[in-house]
Order: sequence, then C-alpha cells, then structure tokens
Amino acid sequence: MTEVGAYTGIRVLEMVEGIAGPYATRFFADQGSDVIKVEEQRGDYYRKDPGFQAINRNKRSVVVADDSDLVATADVVVVPNQFEANRIRGLAPGSVIVSFPTWGSQGPMANRRGSAAQVAAMTGIAWNQVSWSEGPVHVVLPLASYGAGMLGALAIAAGLYAREAHGFAPTYEVSDVAGAGVMQVGDFWSPETTQERDGSSPLGPAGRAPAYRPFRAGDDRWFFVACGTRRFYESLLNALDRVDLLEDPDLSNPPWGLIEPDPLAKITPIFENLFSKRSREEWIELLRAHDVPCQPIQTRAEFLGSDLARSNELMATIQHPELGPLSMPTQPLILDACPAELIRVAPKVGEHTRQVLAEAHVPASGSGQGGPPLAGTRAIDLASFIAGPVITRHLAMLGSDVIKVEPAEGDPFRTFSPMFNGWNQGKRAVTLDLKTQTDRDFLYRMISDSDVVVENFRPGVAERLGCSSAELRQIRPDVVLVKSPGYGADQSRASQPAFDPLLQALGGMMAAQGGDDEPVFLTVPVHDAATPIIAAFGVVTAMYHRLRTGQTQTVHTSLVQTTAAAQVAEFVHYEARPEVAQGGFDHKGPDQDNCFIEQDGSWIWSEPLGQVPVETKGFVGSEVALANGLVCEHLESPGWGPLNQVGQLIKGAGPHPERAPRFNEHETELRSEFD
Repeated sequence: MTEVGAYTGIRVLEMVEGIAGPYATRFFADQGSDVIKVEEQRGDYYRKDPGFQAINRNKRSVVVADDSDLVATADVVVVPNQFEANRIRGLAPGSVIVSFPTWGSQGPMANRRGSAAQVAAMTGIAWNQVSWSEGPVHVVLPLASYGAGMLGALAIAAGLYAREAHGFAPTYEVSDVAGAGVMQVGDFWSPETTQERDGSSPLGPAGRAPAYRPFRAGDDRWFFVACGTRRFYESLLNALDRVDLLEDPDLSNPPWGLIEPDPLAKITPIFENLFSKRSREEWIELLRAHDVPCQPIQTRAEFLGSDLARSNELMATIQHPELGPLSMPTQPLILDACPAELIRVAPKVGEHTRQVLAEAHVPASGSGQGGPPLAGTRAIDLASFIAGPVITRHLAMLGSDVIKVEPAEGDPFRTFSPMFNGWNQGKRAVTLDLKTQTDRDFLYRMISDSDVVVENFRPGVAERLGCSSAELRQIRPDVVLVKSPGYGADQSRASQPAFDPLLQALGGMMAAQGGDDEPVFLTVPVHDAATPIIAAFGVVTAMYHRLRTGQTQTVHTSLVQTTAAAQVAEFVHYEARPEVAQGGFDHKGPDQDNCFIEQDGSWIWSEPLGQVPVETKGFVGSEVALANGLVCEHLESPGWGPLNQVGQLIKGAGPHPERAPRFNEHETELRSEFD
C-alpha cells in the first residue's frame, strides 16, 4: 500500500488568525490534509511575524466575500468563537467544528480579543514562574497559544475519529485558556495549600530544589542537574564524594524534602562550592559516569548545531521566493506508516482563490454531537514519571478506558505530590511483576483486547520485560504503539536519563528566558506537558488511519522533538529575520508599553490591547479557567484528600476525568474482567 498522510482526502477550512488555530491545522497540513486558509484581503494579522512561515506552511489561501459554498465542502471547520461555530453548523451539518476563542465562551472575558501574554498573566503562568523577587515574570515563549494549538490538533483528530467510528459530527471548543491549562496539567489546590501561591524562591530562577536546578561551573558555564529521585540523588553524592550527607539528620527525605528552608539553606552552598571547582565539561563527564541526569545549558544556535538536533532531523530548509533560504522545525512526531508532507511555502493572501473555488469536494457525513470520542477504545499505560502517563491521561479525558500497569514499587512519582493525581486522572490501576510469566501473561490478555500501548522504558527494559514491539504485535497485530525516548533518534544518548529541564537546558529555553543574565528554569514543565499532547494526537491519528485503511503503526515522539515544537516560531530563520525575544533578570516585559506593573499592592499586565490582573492562585484558581468549566474537583484522591485539578480541556468532548487510581486499586476488578 502506498504510504500517504493520515489525513489525505480531508479538507480543513481555517477561518482563524494568530497562533493557536493555525498551529492546530498545521498538524493536518503536514499529514496530507487540504488546509484552506480563509482570509480577509488584509490577511492574517500574524503574517508579519516570522513564525507565520512555519505555522502556515503546506496550506492554501483564499479570499471570498461569501463563504457559504466553500463551508459546505469542508470536513473540518476551524472558527474563532461559538457564534461562528453555530453559524457554520447550519451550513455544514456533517463537519467537525472546533472553535478557538482566546478566553473561551464563558466568563467576563468571553469572546474578547486577547494576547498570549494576557492569558499567561490570568492563568498562573506568570506568577508561578520562579524568580528572586515576589512578583510575576513575563515568559517570552507564548506557551498558552502553543498549548492551545497542540490541544486543538488533538481535538480535531478526536472529532474526525468520532465521525469515522461513531458517525458523529461534533463541535468542540479549545481556548488559549485551555492551552494554558494543558501546559500546567499537574496544577492543583487542596484545603491544605494557601490560596495565594509564593512566586519567589530562595534559589531565584534556578527553581526550588537544590538537586534539580542549574549550576555554574568553574569555567563560568552553566549546566543542569536533575535528580528527582532518591536513586539519582545518591548517584550525585557519589559523584561529588559526599555520601556522608546521606547521614546528616538535617538533610532528611532527599531530594524533595530538601526544598524546605533549613535543609535548602544548608545544602545549597555545599553544592555550589563543589561545582565551582571544575569546568562544565569535566563535571558532565563525571556525572554521566555516575548516571546522574545532567546536560549543558545552551543557546538555541548551539542546540541547532549539535549532533542531537541533526540526528533527529529537527530542521528543514526550503527556498522562499522573497526571504531566500528559510529554515523551520519539521513535523514533531513520526508516524511510521504516514510520512509527513514535504514542506511547501506558506501561501500569499488569496493566492489559491480561483483554484479552490473551481474544485469540488464532497465531505464525509456525520450527525449529532455524540459522547466522548474515544469511547469503546482501551489503552495500556506502562509509563511512569510525567510525560508518558500524561499521554494516557489525555486519552482518558477523551473517553478511552486506560489501565495503568505499575511494578511493585509503583510509579516513582506516585508519592511525589498531588500533581500525580493530575497526571493520571481517569485511569484504572493494577500492579504486575512483569519479570514473572504469570503476570506477563495477564498483561498479554489485557493487550489482546486493547487498542494502544504506551511505554517510556529506558533502552533494553521493554525487551527484558517481554514488551518489545515484536512481542506486543504478536499478541495484537493492529495495536498502536507509542515510543517516546527522551533524545529521540540520537543513539549516543540512549542511556542518558531525559527530563523536561534537561531539554529546556539543551534546547535554548533557559538561555533565552535569562537573556544576558543567568539562565532561567521555566516553572511550566514545557516538554512534559507538550510531548503528551503531540503523542496523544499521534495515537488518535493512528487509530483513525487504522479505521480507514486497516494499517497499524507506531507513533514516535520525543522530548527533543518537542523542544522544536514548543519554540516553533522562535526557530524560524532567514537572513533578514528580526531578533527573537529574550528575557532577563526577573523579566517584567520587553518594554514600558508591554510589561507587568504594580498598582496599590496588586500586579497587572499592561499592553496596548488592554490591562488584565495577574492571577496568584494558579490555573485551578484562575477566574477565566473556572468560568469556562476547565477545573474539576476530586472529593478524594490517592493519599491527598480533596483536590481541585485541571479537568476536561476540550469543551464538548465529554465530562471531566475521574481522580487518579490508588495503588493497585482495580486488581480484583481487572482480574475478574480479563481472567
């Protein structure tokens, strides 16, 4: 069978501007969809930004006075607000419709214009960013807009799956507020936490944990150490020849117990003094020899010049008729049966009007909103930590039956914090020892009746546990597999641990946010949040493609591919490209017209588009998130009691996900079901 894009034959009508909606449709343009950008004669306002070239590639542009006939030919219509969604529904009863209102369709900000900086201010991103001083920080990446774009791609894919599998033609909503939520998916509030968060940190922009932070080496170059488990912490002390610190009663419960003021004050100067004794290169060599997670902090240019970027083919260069050689990130995932389209230049305004209007396209049919789009599917979650489990959290949010399989010691982050509940909502849980044939056979029985298997094992582990791709496909030939190694195709790093801040360090995020000052550890776990959205999009796409063609495939994602996807506009390059935005010390904004200002003891974000208040209670306390029903309440959670968490983020795609499962909570139920 000839390999084609998963969405070849699907027509997408894009009737929105800016980043979020166009970024969502770009995923479909890369996978063969005919994405038609409907513009006014003035063009999308985002055209003046270099990022337009990457976000609008592989599309066609039309300018029409009356869109009625064109709308009737669309399989998918992307619109700016609920009003337009209702209008389009009358014209295209069988189309999947997704609206992208910045502020959502409910609450005091509904349907107003808004910027990524305003959304960051009102959803906790700015306040929660660690800094030296108490106050918000302007994060230079438009994280809410990028998050909404990726989440919107998942919403469109889910809508097309619902139409293909169930005959529905749903209408969904994905706001930039929801984009902020998906980038903070572990956010929580409980009665035991203070209503107002603490924005500052004793470590300033280095974070809050003494063994999970940037360090300055003796040659004045920076690197990041990410010891998030006791095993890695002990490896660090071995490398430093300070194992004696394990016996210090003032430094109990490492590594996360050390964030308390007294142990933090004691151990911080010890670490900083030791790391000042050698060069960065010497430290990285020594730490890696002890299996300590670490990476150098680089600029974007250094990253793009690295073997890591080249081996993953993260960038492609095309010839633009006006800009000359134009480089941009490639598709941020690999579907092994559906290669990405070759990159074509973003269209000029109205360039394809005559051509498109002369064409005929008959969309597939569907009717009714329907329920959760992935109802009737099942996913097996063999992953741990954050990025892997959040993939299946999103599948559960869309109605899939997700079974979390844990070893006897449990997911290492199960006791980490209430955030575990947010990363694992909506699942059932069972404990299995996959080193034994009995438990392995039970896993195989579950897989034989499942659609998806997700794992993030380190190299060689899947084979030792009987979970290699060949073994799983022997059990269920059409199962969709997800492979998400941290460093992707770079085999030289296959044995190196990969965590979000290590890719923040490598990919230039920390250096860009720090500007000419110290590098800044972004509080939003960019890679751990964005990689699961991209992977979930890949899973739904693979299941959709399987429905249409019978083909199955493996979805390949990685944290390093996400590095480019979460800086998609920032990585666009051509000779005359304007400078990319940089941050600085406790960055309050790029200039006096776009910045945070303090008034009467409160902070606001001020820009020409308007002023908005700064949210200090996180996403789950945000007025705009609550007004749009994006926060859910779990009356009980595994070990943490009542919690407010990030909930259903694609409005119209089903109810909020349930709480995360307790350890081995569903063993009896699952044994009965599958035995």
